[in-house]
Amino acid sequence: MEKAIDTRNVFETPKFGKRIKSMLKLDFYRLFRTPAFYIMLVVAACIPALVLGMVGAAEEGAATFTNTWQVFEGLSGNTAGLMDFANMAKVNMIYIFAALLISIFIAHDYSSGFVKNIFTVHAKKSDYVVSKSVVGIFGGVCMILIYLIATIVVGGIMGKSFDLGAAGVGGFFMCLLSKLFLMGVFVPLYLIFAVLFKNKLWLTIMATFAAGIIFYPIASIAVPLDSSFLTLIMCILAAGIGFIGFGWISSVILNKRDLA
Repeated sequence: MEKAIDTRNVFETPKFGKRIKSMLKLDFYRLFRTPAFYIMLVVAACIPALVLGMVGAAEEGAATFTNTWQVFEGLSGNTAGLMDFANMAKVNMIYIFAALLISIFIAHDYSSGFVKNIFTVHAKKSDYVVSKSVVGIFGGVCMILIYLIATIVVGGIMGKSFDLGAAGVGGFFMCLLSKLFLMGVFVPLYLIFAVLFKNKLWLTIMATFAAGIIFYPIASIAVPLDSSFLTLIMCILAAGIGFIGFGWISSVILNKRDLA
């Protein structure tokens, strides 16, 4: 007598963890094979050298950055000239480059037909949003770390001081960690525009750049070089709220619009 085959679970939707793991594996595979990702890393590495080179070439600005860490971020209360080139090109500029990365990544999903394929096979809209947010945040974090490494190397080559002054080692690490967590606010925000404009890359870039330019000065004012543990906690909370809130908006947009 043949044994009955249990087919109850054959057509069941895979659990959330399994779906996300599958999506993340696929998205990271595609990220590491996206030229734009490596171009952004190179750009992030070049910014510190560009800033120190241009500021050092100016007679009046030669003494502006006497300390290596001034290229990374300024101390609290030091917001004078925030929109000057030297201040705009600090590590917070990476938040704007993250906009370009996520814009290209999503636009390619639509132009290549990847979105239709992935949703047809197994993924839910919310899975797509979570996976893209995580991968985008990872890309942004990599750019910040590359910027930091380049700052140290360039500062050493140019003979700049590495004295952290009032910030101290603790303040610097709180600043760095806070900057990394803030990427969890910016990337999900950019994702809203990316899924809204889909394969219209130029519109997505304009919208995400505008959002980045409007909000990135907040990252400088709220997260100075002499940050505290409270700063880190606030950034973690902001990242959690942004990831969930902006992610929900992106999911709603995906559910309301055609994939084409």
